This record gives sequence, structure tokens and C-alpha cells, in this order.
Amino acid sequence: AILYNLKKRHCDGKPYSRVGDIVVAVNPYQRLGDLYTDKVRMHYAQKIVWEQNDRDARVGLPPHLYDVSSLCYKGLAVERQNQSILVTGISGAGKTETVKICMDHIATIQQDPNDKSSDKSMVVKRILESNRVLEAFGNAKTRHNDNASRFGKYVMLQFHHIDVKKPGDRPRSALAGSTCEVYLLEKSRVVFHDDAERTYHAFYQLLSAPDDKKAEIWQGLKGTTNESFAYVGTAPHGLIDGKDDSAHFIDTNAALELVGISGEKCLTLWRAIAACLQLGNLTFARKSGNKEETMITSTKEFKGLVELMGWDNLVAEKAFTEVTMRTMREDTFTVPLPFRRAKENVDAFAKEIYAKTFLWLVRNINDATCAENNYPGGASINYGLIGLLDIFGFESFPVNGFEQLCINYCNEKLQQKLNSDIFGNLQERYQAEGLNLDDIKYDDNLDVLELIEGKLGIINQLNAQGAYIRGNDQAFVSKALQSNTAAPCLIQNTFDKLEFGIHHYAGVVIYKAHNFVVR
Repeated sequence: AILYNLKKRHCDGKPYSRVGDIVVAVNPYQRLGDLYTDKVRMHYAQKIVWEQNDRDARVGLPPHLYDVSSLCYKGLAVERQNQSILVTGISGAGKTETVKICMDHIATIQQDPNDKSSDKSMVVKRILESNRVLEAFGNAKTRHNDNASRFGKYVMLQFHHIDVKKPGDRPRSALAGSTCEVYLLEKSRVVFHDDAERTYHAFYQLLSAPDDKKAEIWQGLKGTTNESFAYVGTAPHGLIDGKDDSAHFIDTNAALELVGISGEKCLTLWRAIAACLQLGNLTFARKSGNKEETMITSTKEFKGLVELMGWDNLVAEKAFTEVTMRTMREDTFTVPLPFRRAKENVDAFAKEIYAKTFLWLVRNINDATCAENNYPGGASINYGLIGLLDIFGFESFPVNGFEQLCINYCNEKLQQKLNSDIFGNLQERYQAEGLNLDDIKYDDNLDVLELIEGKLGIINQLNAQGAYIRGNDQAFVSKALQSNTAAPCLIQNTFDKLEFGIHHYAGVVIYKAHNFVVR
């Protein structure tokens, strides 16, 4: 019955439904502009936030995301309690767009009703535009979604509680700033992606820029295309949110300038992205006549990288082809790297540059948006908070690796909380009210969590293998399977020693443990 009603509402152009206090959204994969007009925004705010009544203010209102944002703002502004919005769903469900809709609605209804100006304050503009920057450097096209978040994001909107000065005034909390925490960036996407997918949007935006702009960033970019760089290669064509990569490059730079990243600072950011691209073009081989030593065979590409980074040529060459070892007596000596290992190290270096650049970007955004730096009163004010969690959705691809395991584990934890909030708390409330009800039966996922995070679970087995000098992927899979034979949700592949499966709450996922231990 629930699925039937969700489908019927979806076919009628109604993407939202309610299940208790939760709003369920079914992605319509199209713009439904009449759902998000200023009139609709203010109608929900008026009914839920400002009208005084003893019953549930949502009665009579169609289900909408504005339910959630209005209730959140009411809890903060009227009841003076910190709030949070948790958005969860499978990959491609529309979580990132949902968070943006909620943030935009909150930013609208928090404005002073006596202020006739329609312009949002600079800090509010920065908060809303910072999403564009994070999407450019943290989102990518996947098989499920053209604009999928490849990182977890927790945004904390900071509010200054405004005291009511005279009878009849509305209690109000003004949006004063925001901070953002990010985690679990999918670093492997920098160096590898499925043929049907893309790496991070920022790479394509940079390569679609005009040649004069690319030359300003680095001369080596002039005349290049996606196919000029191994990490990018031939990419699926298509628009992202209705725009091509060159238009997004302009929008990204405008958003960067708004959060204080402009001029030489902006050029340095894009040069870091160019360095990642150039690292992917380095190639290695054994030195002729010496099987132990490695040489760089892509001399032109290496020269360009050294030029871009401002390195000493000889020092950089040694760094890529040798490794320094330290003895127990603190003596050091260098040994040549096998050419395959040299390539692995270059890939690891590119991933680390990108990850560090992303964190630098987030710190700069926080400096430009946090209330402590940008709101009158600064750190002396005790701010109210609305937190919004946007985490990557449950994933199952033709090949699932370490990233998918981490992503699906996070979603299992969220599902556990959802089960507890919907069923567990509801049952406790009914019992407290003296209602004689049988226990509510629902599927629990504690067996999956025990398999992943238990004492002998997958994570601990992986950590153990990483601590061994000869630890490897096959030994990890073997130990994980042996230690959890009784787990009903574990699936064993007797023909492939590197594969194992988990029956998650959302379905079965088969993982390929290639490079699990290397990470």
C-alpha cells in the first residue's frame, strides 16, 4: 500500500509523502518549479512557524520539504532548541538537491519581515554559493547520478537569536553564518573511474576553459583536452544541471571569488588540480641492463610537472624512483623502487594532493562563512544551530571496492538510527501512553553492523592485515570469512578468493577486495 501510494503520487507530479514525522521524497528527475515558488515557501512558513495553534500545524498542508525546514526553523527560533536535518537515501535519490532546497528555504524565512529589501546578506549569499564550490571539487558523474556527492558533508547553520522587543513581534533567529565538516572524500576517483563515469567535475571544468585562461594557470594546459590526461580520458558527454563544463567553470570561479578565493590564490588552486592531472601522465620502466632500478620514461611530461611545481629536477627524479629506508639505529639508506611501485606512489601522491586541496578549500569557505569571523559580535555570541547532514547514498556498482564498503557502512549506521527513531521510539511512546499494543515487528540490521564493526568483523580484520609486513588482500578476505562463518548476511564466493558479499538492508553487494590492504 505504501509503495502504491508513493508511485501514484509520483505519477501525479507529487514527489513528497509523509511517514509520521519523516518526509519521503521520490526523485522526479525533472524541475517542478510550481512546488518551489516564493508564495509556496511563505505559505508553509506562515502555517507552521508563525500561526499559533494547539494542533499539528502541518494538518491540511500537502507533504513538502518545506515541512522539514519550517519545523526546524520554528524549533530554533520559537522554542530556542538546536535542530538537525538528516537526509538519507540511495545514490541518485536527490539528497544533495534536498539539502540545498532546505537551506534556501531557511535562508528565506529567517529574513526580517520588516526589512523590505529582497536582497540576501553577503554572508547568506556566501553560504548558499559555497555549495557550488563543494560540488565542483567534490561531486562527479556516476552510473546512478550526474552530480553525485563523493564525500560526506555536515553543514552547521549558525543563528543569532533576536530578542522580542514589543508584544506582537515574531520571535526570530537571524542566519549569522555557517561551518562545514567534510569526510570520506573518495580519493581513488582522482586516479581511476569507470568508463561510464567521470572523475571530479573540477578536472573537466579546467580543461574546458578558454586557452588564454588555461595558459594563465599553466602553459602546459594550452591546447589540451580531456584525452590529453590519463586520469581523465574520454568522458561521457552530457550536461550537468543543464550546463556544460565551460559554463560551470565560469560559475565556479564566480563562487570562489565570493568566498574570498581570487587572484593568485585562485590560480594556485587550479594549478594544484593541474598538478594532479600531470602526475597521471608519468610513466616508468626498468632501466636497461639493471632490473632493480627504475627510470622515468615520460621525460616531456616529467619536465612539465617539475616546471609547474617549481621543483629541482634531480631531487624530483630521485623522489619518484627511490625510497629512503631507516634502520633501528636511525641510519638511513636509499633503495630503488620497482617501476610498478613507482607508479603506485605517483597515484598516491596525486590523491593526497587533491585531498589536501579539498580540505584547504573547505577551510577557506568556513573562514568566509562562519559567524565568528563575519557577523557583528563575532565569537562573543552563543549561536543557535541547525545541522544538515548530506551523506553519499547506498551504492552497488558492477565492481565495488573499499569506498563502496565505507559508504554502505555509513548508510547502515543511518538506517539503524532511522529504525530506532521510527519504530523503537514510537513503541516506547505508545507504551508510556498506556496503549496495549503488540511489539512492532521490523527488520533490524544489527547483524550487518556486527559483521562490519564487530570484534572479529571486517574492519578489524582489515586493520590487522595492514599491520602485518606481508599482509595482503587475499589473506584479509580469508580471515574475514573464517571469523564470521555464522554471520547470516555474509556471502562467500568459493571461486574468487578476493570477493565477498554482504546482504545489506538495501540489497546484496559483492565487494572486490583489490587493494583493500594497500590503502
